[in-house]
Amino acid sequence: MLPGVVGLIQATEVIKLILDKGSNLIGRLLLYDAMKMNFKEVRVRKDPECVICGENPSVKELIDYKAFCNVPLPGSEILEEIDESVYELSPQEFKYAMDQDPSAVLVDVRESFEWDICKIEGAQLIPLSSFNPASSGLDPEDSLYLYCYKGKRSMLALKELKKAGFKKLKNLSGGIDLWAEEVDTDMPRY
Repeated sequence: MLPGVVGLIQATEVIKLILDKGSNLIGRLLLYDAMKMNFKEVRVRKDPECVICGENPSVKELIDYKAFCNVPLPGSEILEEIDESVYELSPQEFKYAMDQDPSAVLVDVRESFEWDICKIEGAQLIPLSSFNPASSGLDPEDSLYLYCYKGKRSMLALKELKKAGFKKLKNLSGGIDLWAEEVDTDMPRY
């Protein structure tokens, strides 16, 4: 509830700034005590030493967030960037491709509790949480069709497989959730 109240106040402030109407909170701090259901207002002064708005600002432009956020953590590896659209198939395309290639291997990378709810017939479960291409038992020469709940985890597994030298890879766009909506409408959804 608290984020809702604060969010409404923020939205109201934005509208007042856009319309240039009313008294806005610039220069004031609004304190909200949800337990007492009261508001307190505190006036704040500009810090003359502030690096953004002070007398001698040193920050004059935004940082490059893409470069900042893509900094790898120590010990982590950045997965190879690939054009995901090359590997993704809609549920209908996925079904057709599997029907045309009876030797294809269908891999579900969801967790076992998800597998217990529903699965595509003929799939084998290899959860992403313990996914390792080298110990997965998968053959790099096989056509591998991967899926998860919405398609994101299976794309991560696909990238790991590609990095390990697997070449014939496809991912179910929208995952088993979209499959249940468009292909197997009797399948339970969660």
